[in-house]
Order: sequence, then structure tokens, then C-alpha cells
Amino acid sequence: MDYYQILGIKYSASHEEIKRAYRRLAILYHPDKNRDPDAENIFKNINEAYDVLSDPAKKNLYDLRLQSIFSDVTDETPPHRDPAYRSTRQRVYRKGDRERLSDLMRLYMPWAIRITQLCFGFSLLIVVDYMLPRRVTNLEIIETNVRRTYTRNYATTWWVIRSNQGHVIDVPYEFSDHFATGKQVDIASTMLFDVPRRIASDTIAVRLNKSIYGNFLFAPVALLFFSSLGLLFRKNVEYAFNLSVTSFIILIFTVVLLLTL
Repeated sequence: MDYYQILGIKYSASHEEIKRAYRRLAILYHPDKNRDPDAENIFKNINEAYDVLSDPAKKNLYDLRLQSIFSDVTDETPPHRDPAYRSTRQRVYRKGDRERLSDLMRLYMPWAIRITQLCFGFSLLIVVDYMLPRRVTNLEIIETNVRRTYTRNYATTWWVIRSNQGHVIDVPYEFSDHFATGKQVDIASTMLFDVPRRIASDTIAVRLNKSIYGNFLFAPVALLFFSSLGLLFRKNVEYAFNLSVTSFIILIFTVVLLLTL
């Protein structure tokens, strides 16, 4: 019994096509609306077919069994008497790479949705951390040194400050005279992730842009954008799955920034 033939759909039919075919046939052959004696059996077969094809795990297993059945079919037709006769074998349907990939996406789609929800929740947490008032802490500078970072076109010199509470902060070197060893400074950090946003001495206040709330703000913004799209289009399996993978990669990048900057 071929479930695809029962529902009258192609082997490559999407979940929405399967659902539409089921609804159309269920209305047509429902025993309460169809007085044909065979309608009840047909209706049972339609329900059985939909039960399997609408479930990604069951459908994937059924497709594998169906494919193995097709691959075992042999042509036992006796040879034709006319040597010029060429038999036409029935074409065996085999899924392409894209269809098999789509089946795998449907199988793991519940996990992809959970990952997208995790990314979306984490991005909202970053938004809350950004919006909350800053926590100001008075610290003492116990150590300073110079560090240079190099890129392809230029080099940047940083004045690295270490506080008595373990904070390590990079300040542009031109402000080094204002943050000498032994000075008291105020550091304004975010409430949740303790990301330094501003450092102030008795002579100057400097905004710290080397963070996910400064020069790397694109990371949490991209995380919020792609995870939102993934949840919005979660019924589109291929699109939502790819957005889930993209969101997870950005999540890892954002967490690395939080831990290293």
C-alpha cells in the first residue's frame, strides 16, 4: 500500500501539500458524507497514510523502506521473440540529494526550533542588559602596560589597565596620562554581563567601545535579527533550518566576544 498514491501526491510533496491533500480526501470520503460502501475503508487508508506522512520521523522511515522495496524489484519478464523488441522498464523513483537533505531537515527540525528559541532568548537578554542602568564601581589601578595590535593596514596602541578587583581594560593610549598606577577610577559596567562601558578618573571620562555594546554591536543585533526570522518562518522547513544554523554560529561568536573582550 503506497501512502503517496492513496493521498494522490508526489513523493517530493511538502508538508503543506500533504495536509491539503488529506483535507480534500477526508471531506470527500468521510462516511458521514459519502454513502459509498467502500468509503469507510478508503477513509481509514487516508487517515493511515496521513498519520505516517505528516510525522517527519515516520515519513523518513517509510521513505527509506519504500526506497528499499523499489531497489529490490527485478524484471522477470520473459524475453520477447522479436530480437528488435526493446522492453520499457518502469521507471523507479529515487530521491535526489536535495530531497534527502530536506527529509533530514524535517527530521531534526524540532531541535532546530529549540536552538532558534535559545538564540532569540539570549539576544533578548543582551537587549535587557544594554537597557538597564549601569553599575558604577570604584577601583584602584594596580598595574598598567602598553600593548599593540596589528591589522593589515595599521597598528593600534592600547593602554592596558588592571584593577584591584581583576578588571582588565584597554584604553586608547592617548589617555594613558589620566590612568596611572595607583589612581582611583570609576568603572560603569552593565548589570547582567558586567561589560565595562565607561571608565572615569578625576580628570577625564572615557567611553569603552571595545565590547559587544560598542565596536562589536553588530553581533548581538545580527543574532536578534536572524533568530527572529527563524521563529517567524518556522513553518518553512528549509528556510527556518538554515536560519537556525546561522543563529547558532552567531551565538557562539557573541559568547566568545563576551568572554574575551
